[in-house]
Amino acid sequence: MKTVVLSLLFTASLQAQPINFIGMSKQEIIKTMQKNNPGFDLDEGAKNTTFNYIKFVDKYNEETYLFFLDNNNVCTHTKLMSDYSNLKQRIDELNKYYKKAGENKWVFVDKNKVFFVELKKEEWFFTIVVKQKT
Repeated sequence: MKTVVLSLLFTASLQAQPINFIGMSKQEIIKTMQKNNPGFDLDEGAKNTTFNYIKFVDKYNEETYLFFLDNNNVCTHTKLMSDYSNLKQRIDELNKYYKKAGENKWVFVDKNKVFFVELKKEEWFFTIVVKQKT
């Protein structure tokens, strides 16, 4: 089976339920992040000629949240990159809100669509990617 990676919708502080940004427009993402995640600031200096994305960075520079957009500026997937000091908190959140689907993998359903979440451990940081099942 093709591995599908999904980026999670997390906040610096715990919420009642994480927000699924996939399918939101660029402006909706910015507005939602600014309202619900005041610990993250929009990084408008982020430019990339290969990928169309929005970048938010937390005030402590421990976490970076990327929202990848299609040609219509609609979110297709998200990626949270984080310092290992946040690993336990993030895994606890994943286990709380999503169904376990394998080692470092979770799944959830939102608006009758299936989404996959995968945590990847890198050398200096870990990432959480959320994508819709295709």
